Amino acid sequence: MVGAAALAASAPSVDLSVSAIEITQGIQDSSGTLPFVGRNSTLVRARIAVSAVDIEEGVAGVDAMLRIYSNGQEIRSSPVFSSNGPIFAPVTPLAGVIDHTLNFHCVPPESDDLDFVVTVNWRRTVEESDYGNNTLALHDRVFGCRKTVDIAYVPIDYTLGGGLPDPAMLAPGVGDNFLRSAFRVGEWNYHRSPLPPLVWTTNVNTFAPFLLNSLNDIRQNQIPAAGFARPEFIYGWLKGNPFNANGQANGIPGAAAFGNTDPAKFQRTFAHEIGHCWGQPHNTSTIGMYGVDVEAHLADPLGIQQLMPPDKKDVMYAAQNTVDAWVNATTALDVLYDPRSQCAGMTEGSGGSDGDGGASDAPERPQQVLRVAGLHDHAMRRVALDPCAVHDAVVPTADDPRGNVVVESYSAEGMRLAAVRIDTRACRDSCAEPGHLHRATALYANLPRFVDGVEAARVVVRECVAGQPERPLAELWRSAHAPAVGMVAVEWLAPESSGGHDAGSPAERIRVLWNAGDADGDALVADILYTPDGARWIPLAVSQPSGPAGGSFEFDANTIPASRGANGRIKVRVRDGLGQGEAETPQGLSFGSGNPPDVHLLSPNAGTTVPYGATVVLHASAWDLEDEFLPEESVRWTSSIDGLLGVGRVLPIRELAVGQHVITLRGTDLDGFFTEREVALAVVPRTVITPDITGDGLVNAADVSQILAWWGFPGPTDIDLSGDTGASDLSLVLGAWTPVER
Repeated sequence: MVGAAALAASAPSVDLSVSAIEITQGIQDSSGTLPFVGRNSTLVRARIAVSAVDIEEGVAGVDAMLRIYSNGQEIRSSPVFSSNGPIFAPVTPLAGVIDHTLNFHCVPPESDDLDFVVTVNWRRTVEESDYGNNTLALHDRVFGCRKTVDIAYVPIDYTLGGGLPDPAMLAPGVGDNFLRSAFRVGEWNYHRSPLPPLVWTTNVNTFAPFLLNSLNDIRQNQIPAAGFARPEFIYGWLKGNPFNANGQANGIPGAAAFGNTDPAKFQRTFAHEIGHCWGQPHNTSTIGMYGVDVEAHLADPLGIQQLMPPDKKDVMYAAQNTVDAWVNATTALDVLYDPRSQCAGMTEGSGGSDGDGGASDAPERPQQVLRVAGLHDHAMRRVALDPCAVHDAVVPTADDPRGNVVVESYSAEGMRLAAVRIDTRACRDSCAEPGHLHRATALYANLPRFVDGVEAARVVVRECVAGQPERPLAELWRSAHAPAVGMVAVEWLAPESSGGHDAGSPAERIRVLWNAGDADGDALVADILYTPDGARWIPLAVSQPSGPAGGSFEFDANTIPASRGANGRIKVRVRDGLGQGEAETPQGLSFGSGNPPDVHLLSPNAGTTVPYGATVVLHASAWDLEDEFLPEESVRWTSSIDGLLGVGRVLPIRELAVGQHVITLRGTDLDGFFTEREVALAVVPRTVITPDITGDGLVNAADVSQILAWWGFPGPTDIDLSGDTGASDLSLVLGAWTPVER
């Protein structure tokens, strides 16, 4: 007979439990109250408590399982198995060590009632003294709806700074990585502008406000005029870092910004300037808590660790490198609660019809407008204005009662037709260092061209200071004679080896030439526009210098939508101030043969290794020059081992077989053109669900009973990880049946 002392000595001395669950989408406070967004990559960290006798450091081989319920029903991708288990569970886990917790990647649905239940050692591979305390749950978590936010990016051909930036640095999955990691919306539709690159020939440090006005004009007027959706934001990329302040936004809040491609700065600068556009000023705050780069976007190429320590600086802290920054709760919440990210959306014009911080309501309807833009020199108290441009179907700028400048239009007889106050001080803070102000900032407003049938003939900009007379800062008059445009011609500049101007030639360059003149001798600027179908006009270049006799401009035909047959035409519009003249090519032209979509693989990173059963979040960007935002069913994922995995921009997958996979992403547009991207990923062996479902060491009728109880549903009986319990799982149980000892 075995003595009681011997039984006590042989009893298990280890007891495991789940002491805490943290759910994060980038940043989360200690109480777990920061809001979540549905259909977004999410990391659940489970802290394991180890109670043991004679164990000082911890216990090896510890794993856990996460189950997720929406309104009481287990979601299809549940249970979720850890991405890093089994781990060595320390007696004293540290929040700053990513593998001191068991971590689960998931993509929860939109729901106002999500429950997260973590069970440690559910397979009982670690012998414990008490299995009854192995489960902890977080209940009633809300994963809300946020909309897709559109950001168009513009490569800037800065002739004084070496030309165009490296396109690979701007592309989705690289240029926007910090933004995607730190700012949470429904999805980021970050894509290249549908217009050609912006050619910039003047010193960006002197004329940054003019550059911001040009970018905002592309967003506000030119992209919609070309037949594309107006993006919420637009961002210009410069080669290297020629600007003395890293980047600049056109307002806080705003809609346009630009930045650099300095390898150490560019990703954080992009997120920083878009943060200004959301409405965030500079701060001097650290993040104050641990953050997580859930999809590890910044691991490649910068090698930044997934876990962000509390002493990292908030993204709105000026003049930081990417490696030194993350996002704090205040900045993250600003994006979550901004009306531009809400699923309900806002009417056009709210938040300022130009998206740069105007009044809350825009009483005007879309109409033909005069775009008034220039540079406000705050030190000299003067404004330098560009020649006005005419745009169709634009909502005039809403009046901002906080404005420091008023822009007015007058008839030829001197009657005031329209006036709008704007704030040019909102973007004075320099991003080079805290406390430094830009001397000059952008001025931008859209005024009605006609009021009650009367055309504006004069524009005046005045100071708007409470209690003081309004001091004139600048004015433009309509001259006696509008500019005139004569001949517009097109030349193909394809190399001889291409055999002329074959449609879709990768090297196809086109030169536009025009004759122009002005009887008043005014300085002229030219806008070059293209139509693929005769219905919509796409600006190829805006405010290009035009000599007194005309000028020329070159562009790459593969940067524009293909023409619909021989219906392509080029138009040149020449402006002198408030007057303009235009002409177009006399016959239809044929350009290109269509463009494959821009498709980019955002995650996982190349060379990722995961244990079997771990959820891999496949994330893609897909946009097309002809079709714009591609539908979910146009984005397809396949594996070299498992074949078709599914469709959609965000696809959580846990069923990858053990082995070396090549994951292929394919995006296909409506014309049948497609683009593919590939990434290598390794899945290493691990046991997750076994036929011994009850965990009692036997495979018998009790396990069959569990299979039948869960039939047709996801859950802990889905042995083959097919997404629900069925015949294949029953077969696995029967095949592993434990014989009865005789």
